[in-house]
Amino acid sequence: MTEPLVSVIIPVYNVEKYLDKCLTTVVYQNYNNLQIILVDDGSTDNSLSICKHWSIKDERIEVYSKKNGGLSDARNYGLRYAKGEYVSFIDSDDWISLNMISKMVNVFSENDVDMVTCQFITVNNGDAKLFSYQDKKLNIVDRKEMFKLLLEDNNMTSHVWRKMYKRNLIPKDVFEVGKNFEDILAMPTLVSKCQSIASMNEGLYFYRTSNGKSIVNAISLKNIEDRFYAIKESTNEIIKLEPQLGKVVNQALLIKEIDVYRNLIDSGIINDKQALPLITSIKEDLREKDYRILPGMAPKMFGYSILKSKALAILTYRLFEKQDSLFKKVMRRFKLYSERHNKRVAFKDKYLNGNDKLFIVLGVPNYGNLGDQALKFAEYNFIHKYFPDFKLVPVEINDGFLVRNVKKRVTNKDIVALQAGGNIGTLYPWLHNTQLNFLSKFARNKAIIFPQTLYFSDDPMGKQYLQNTKSVYQQMQHFLLFTRDKFSYDFAQNKLQGVRSVLMPDMALSLTPKVEESKRSGAILLLRNDSEKTLSVEDLQLLLRKVKETFGNNYLQSDTHIHFDDIDDNFAKDKLQGLWNKMGKSQLVITDRLHGMVFAALTNTPCIILHSKSPKIQGVYEWIKNNKFIFLEDDINELSSTIKSALATSDCHFERKNIKEKFAQMAELINKL
Repeated sequence: MTEPLVSVIIPVYNVEKYLDKCLTTVVYQNYNNLQIILVDDGSTDNSLSICKHWSIKDERIEVYSKKNGGLSDARNYGLRYAKGEYVSFIDSDDWISLNMISKMVNVFSENDVDMVTCQFITVNNGDAKLFSYQDKKLNIVDRKEMFKLLLEDNNMTSHVWRKMYKRNLIPKDVFEVGKNFEDILAMPTLVSKCQSIASMNEGLYFYRTSNGKSIVNAISLKNIEDRFYAIKESTNEIIKLEPQLGKVVNQALLIKEIDVYRNLIDSGIINDKQALPLITSIKEDLREKDYRILPGMAPKMFGYSILKSKALAILTYRLFEKQDSLFKKVMRRFKLYSERHNKRVAFKDKYLNGNDKLFIVLGVPNYGNLGDQALKFAEYNFIHKYFPDFKLVPVEINDGFLVRNVKKRVTNKDIVALQAGGNIGTLYPWLHNTQLNFLSKFARNKAIIFPQTLYFSDDPMGKQYLQNTKSVYQQMQHFLLFTRDKFSYDFAQNKLQGVRSVLMPDMALSLTPKVEESKRSGAILLLRNDSEKTLSVEDLQLLLRKVKETFGNNYLQSDTHIHFDDIDDNFAKDKLQGLWNKMGKSQLVITDRLHGMVFAALTNTPCIILHSKSPKIQGVYEWIKNNKFIFLEDDINELSSTIKSALATSDCHFERKNIKEKFAQMAELINKL
């Protein structure tokens, strides 16, 4: 069956620093039938040259150059040449998952829908986070419900990117030229042509926020006016199309206009002293009434022009953001206290009552790093196996307020442990400092750190962090530091004098996941997008070229991080099992993530592991290098031969007798504290 043609429109303007990354992820999609339209909008840097260079390498790329007319003009221009059954827009300083196009086309082919959207991941200097999460794997809504979701501006936003459209439903020149916030203006028209829209729960679009590009964050009178105009025009259009949503529109308008004026006031563009007499008059009137009347004022507020409604908007902002700030702070504090009190009571009732011996694990992750989640479950298994007489007491990384309760209850019979991982040092400062603070409260108790990697940068910050760490560790009276790699062990021996350290395997190597039996096919790529990423764009291109040569389109991109926080154990187990099942169906894993390598070993999947910034990969590899289906790749140029060797490997079975013996030894050492 022939793949439908997808036209990918990428406006380009002065993005020479980011363009290669964007185009790499488009060109190497696991979907071939693409028309890649690059519209250079009068760039003054090397962007056009980069576009032309790519067009020589790939015949699917079409380059058009025009005078600068703005993003809307460039998108409209690209649409004139779009021949595909489907159209997708990508901003040239962002990038996409290698699966995005194929997954969206599959949703179209399997469902009777007119538009498909995915979730997106914001990336700020290597800090990647899923913008929003929906419970359903696929949520299909009608036009009215889609408008409602857009007004709520939470799970569904008006961004034109992160979506795929039927070409025949996009009107000519749908983007209004000369205005910023063109997405807000265009989205009602685009949605109006649809009977149903499918929303996926996967984050497949990576939105770069660290380059200062965001119009939303660039406060100027022009941007404020354009945003106000876009909000007004788009919501008026929604009411015309779906009159029943009038109340929802008015509520959304009130919130959004206040936000517009907040930007004006905070930027100093508006001087509210000139409006003081009117503000005072309205303030006196409102003192006699319930604040709940304010939402009802929305239709009146939005009947005014910017100048006429300025005073009322300033008043609303001052009342709720400034003058009531003390009240709001008190209420927030009270709510937080109430939530913590309830959690503290439940925690004490569940874990701290009675005379049980306790095995306390501090800094348990509730964030979406599946490697750290796997470590957590491995620690739990270890405690249940070797310390069956102890009650397991997990304290999450965000629950520092519970440490005081634990401290009051702990005795010299109990054991305090710090979560395993790669968080000691300067790679993740907040995690390091939080964990160090937790541990410092138990200087007189039996305490251990589950196998960790230590990494301190060689700069003033790293030296200060090391000094603080040494100070806490040296105060511990019954203490064992377990390290999971030789580099960290040697570092501890040399830099943490007087601290007893022992080399042990990564805790996740003790897990025994059950993987669905199936015929293996294709490759899975688990590649970083965070601060530890060391794979250059050039190396990524080489890697993807070799993968294409070997597997065609039979590969997918995933990750050991779901970029989502505040997850519970059941959610984490479900995500881990899903990833393990994907790996168990693959012929090969290629990854630069330590736990990508570990999970490949656990699922008996041939794996090529690439180096990252931390020495942990090399160190943990030493524990499993006797398994000949795990390949540590030092030279990306040798990838072709390594792929052949990995695919030629037979009888893949994770041998870990030595690892099991080390964990038994670890339990003995803890018992002797």
